[in-house]
Amino acid sequence: INTLYNAKCVNRKGKTKVTKEFYTEIIAQELLKNLKKFDSISQITRKNSYCRKEHRKITIDLESNRKEEIFAKRIAYLNFEELGEIKDYQIPLKDKADDEGVGKIDLISYKEKDNLRTLYLIELKYIGNDETLLRALLEIYTYYKIVDIEKIIKDFDLDKKEKIKIVPTVLVVPDCNPNKELEQMEFGERPKLKALSLALGIKFFTLEFFVDETIL
Repeated sequence: INTLYNAKCVNRKGKTKVTKEFYTEIIAQELLKNLKKFDSISQITRKNSYCRKEHRKITIDLESNRKEEIFAKRIAYLNFEELGEIKDYQIPLKDKADDEGVGKIDLISYKEKDNLRTLYLIELKYIGNDETLLRALLEIYTYYKIVDIEKIIKDFDLDKKEKIKIVPTVLVVPDCNPNKELEQMEFGERPKLKALSLALGIKFFTLEFFVDETIL
């Protein structure tokens, strides 16, 4: 279950020939029947800090084709009305090299408003990304189950008396397939995917911006 987000079937787009259902709708329906399976994902506690202060000195290779990572660096440490402050990017989860099903959290952000404190664990999907929205939400939910919540709160100096709500989040930008599927979901075309995201507590955000392709 901890590597399910990497399965080819999760990333299959389009509809079946017979029932005309989205493939991801069929998978979402099966997952809704087996939500307890996610409880078998083991937490991993890093000995090293989740917070890497050297990230504050950002270097961007404008000739790199890793556009999503470049964009994550561009918005790091900025404040957004809904997401709050982007605290870091590419947050490592592994403790040992052979930890299975473990990547990096694209971004985390922190918002404090009216005595409510929220830490968003964010999977970013950028322009040109052709993955499914199902894959995105399964990936960030897997990381949400893996991360040591108490330690990440302490590592980013957020440990106060008030409780922090941790929210697995998908952030999409225009002109990527996850954004297209998110719009379909909101218009009622993917009800089972929406039901799954609600059951897992996934939050979705969209970010629109002007893109100057001469610098990206």
